[in-house]
Amino acid sequence: MPNWLRIKIGMVSTIIIVFVIAGIIFFKMLKKSLPEYEGIIETEKIQNDIFIYTDSIGIPYIEAQNDNDVAFALGYLHARDRLFSMDLYRRAGEGRLSEIFGKRTLRFDELFRTIGISRTIKTNLNNYDKTTLSLLKSYSYGVNYFIKNHQSKLPIEFDLLGYYPEPWTEIHSLLIIRMMAWELNLNWWADFVYTELIEKFGIEKAAEILPDVPQKDLNNIPENLKSVSEIAQSFIQSNLLYKQFFGLEGTQIGSNNWVVDGKKSTSGKPIIANDPHLPYSVPSKWYLAVIKNNNETLAGVTLPGVPGIVIGKNKNIAWALTNLMNDETDFYLEKIDSSKKFYYLDNEWKALQTIKDTILIKNSKPKIIQIKSTHRGPIISDVHQMTFFYNENEKVFPAISMRWLGLEFSDEMLAFYRINKAKNFQEFKEAITHFSIPGQNFLYADKNGNIGYVAGAKIPIRANSSSSIISDGTKSSNDWIGFVPKNEMTFYLNPSSGFLATANSNHFDKLNYYITHLWEPSSRFERINELLKQKEKHSVEDFKNYQFDQTSKYAEQIVPQIISAFNGIKIKDKNLKIALELFDNWDFKMDAYSQTASIYQVFINQLLKNIFYDEMGDDLYNKFLFVANVPYRSLLKILGSESKWFNDVKSGKNYDKNYIIRKSLSDALTFLESNYGKDIKFWQWGRIHKVLFKHPFSGAFKPVDKIINIGPFEVGGDGTTIFNTEYSFAKKPKILSQFFNNQFDNVLGPSMRFIFDFGTADKFFIVLTSGQSGNVFSKHYKDMTYLWLKGKYFRVDVSDESFSSKNKMKLIIKKK
Repeated sequence: MPNWLRIKIGMVSTIIIVFVIAGIIFFKMLKKSLPEYEGIIETEKIQNDIFIYTDSIGIPYIEAQNDNDVAFALGYLHARDRLFSMDLYRRAGEGRLSEIFGKRTLRFDELFRTIGISRTIKTNLNNYDKTTLSLLKSYSYGVNYFIKNHQSKLPIEFDLLGYYPEPWTEIHSLLIIRMMAWELNLNWWADFVYTELIEKFGIEKAAEILPDVPQKDLNNIPENLKSVSEIAQSFIQSNLLYKQFFGLEGTQIGSNNWVVDGKKSTSGKPIIANDPHLPYSVPSKWYLAVIKNNNETLAGVTLPGVPGIVIGKNKNIAWALTNLMNDETDFYLEKIDSSKKFYYLDNEWKALQTIKDTILIKNSKPKIIQIKSTHRGPIISDVHQMTFFYNENEKVFPAISMRWLGLEFSDEMLAFYRINKAKNFQEFKEAITHFSIPGQNFLYADKNGNIGYVAGAKIPIRANSSSSIISDGTKSSNDWIGFVPKNEMTFYLNPSSGFLATANSNHFDKLNYYITHLWEPSSRFERINELLKQKEKHSVEDFKNYQFDQTSKYAEQIVPQIISAFNGIKIKDKNLKIALELFDNWDFKMDAYSQTASIYQVFINQLLKNIFYDEMGDDLYNKFLFVANVPYRSLLKILGSESKWFNDVKSGKNYDKNYIIRKSLSDALTFLESNYGKDIKFWQWGRIHKVLFKHPFSGAFKPVDKIINIGPFEVGGDGTTIFNTEYSFAKKPKILSQFFNNQFDNVLGPSMRFIFDFGTADKFFIVLTSGQSGNVFSKHYKDMTYLWLKGKYFRVDVSDESFSSKNKMKLIIKKK
């Protein structure tokens, strides 16, 4: 045997041996951290013994004698199954990710240190209700019991990153709640992009494409408008990078919920349904639990890091949530003096509040930052600022401050505690008065046959009626002047229609106050109403079909315009002729096997590009597309007229709407032929539109991605169907190219599906995107994914008998 061959064989053998050994070590590390579902443990931190029964899909049935012991049990269980994701989110909120990830997360830490969520919570800690603090303390005991007694069996992510989780405190749970509010906040984007559009095109032309924004609301423009987009870049980019790091790719932060009363249900009792639409993650955003607390039974989804049921039922009532889309954030263009110690307000110089903070960075020196604030809130334009702007004429620095509702005191934990305890609509409605952020549409049903709705939010009152752009910070007249009184918040009880529904669009008959201009397209809401009106009575099986519905009322408005644009035009191209025939006979269903859906989706993308790209340019165009509900609604607005936006700026040619539509369909067919072949039968929507559920470590090492990620899978629907499977219109940044195969990848959708019929009060139906466990080797890591994909559910039994079923594993937490 030649010597070179011996060396090559030896090297290959060594590599194989190393990989095998590494694989064995990795496997053992994962196996050691698998959840324990049976046994007996002891602690002095509880009042009575707790019994936890776990069913075949990992749902814990908690049997306790008081609220604090329930909180302890949830803390223990959340830590057992979701500790790493909990730790990541609390670190993000504290601005401490760089301690474990190094410089790559420094911008996020600067962002959240500047915003000051953790500072706000600490400042207001004594203002929280005693019940809230007591429950959070018990919850912390449960988390910390798990951490302390599983030091050698913690999730593998801690080993790989080389750190040990710190003790959990009440502040961390409150941080998780506020971070959820920040995740659902879209106004940080809209105010800046709308301002930049006005800066470039003027009020009149920008107003043509800004949906639901009255032109008068765009008139309150600050001086030095040209500096806003540049000053804001660092803040915007830092927030985008944070979202990308955590896989928060979708922006249609929408949801569906609806309820029918007994007259419209086959059971003769109310039926309620909910599917919150959030960016996908592994593990799932939610954690299922069934709780028996003396004579009370509570069940539904919890948010790991926080005790209590967020969406679900007790023995008397059931409730469901969607995002109200409340405008909870305003930004102000400030004038800062040359010393950077004062800001200009009402013809006077006011002192800035300044604090120093230190960010610890793994393998690097700490970074000291200065955080400045006006009376409104922090100066966010200083976040990781690399370029400084100075107005030589006025001798001032322009800067941007932020007022966000999340930096004001509110006790959402108390709101949900009281919702969990509520026995009727009045108690439910009273509980929601404690809820401020993120604003939600609360739907309600009870065992007595009542159904209702309550808007739960703290809604700012602005002197200028609304705020869609950056405001002039030199005038206090642009400040918030109060909040809509709680007794004026919209609510409904037992409507004559026999049903209620919300889907993040403007569902109100009349509003006496401004909520937002960032409503979702009305297509999901219209389709839900259409389905609920189609039949006299509805069943649980009907509701399952409705949640999986893929018919687009939006496409129903667009397609006739495509067909109309080709009237009188001689068609020579074979595929163009087939496409028009398909459109003419289409039922507007975004089925995964539909070729028509593919042609339509690519057409929409080409239409947006052909209308807006030439005038906006690459950067502004992708900013405009970022929050998908804006281009969706903008298209409907602009297609209803003959606009100058249809003109081609580069060539100087004037085009009409129909020409742009014809060109866009032609471009769509060219795209599909180039990427999927000329035979239309291979253009199925699911082949183009796929979903991948990604672990936080996804992309670090491709061979491991196949183990820790779930998917990809072909999927139907789009951002306008009840089964919301949003993809991004905006171009993917280079940083994300390793995660996505094409622009049509599904990044957001139903984070869970929940249906409950009071006619069978001891059962409800539910499914998550993945499973209960965050451990990749657990059988509950992805045991719900297949059912989620197929529109199927698990039936959960919450009867007294179900707690002691022989089929469940039993864990006892004994009082020491």
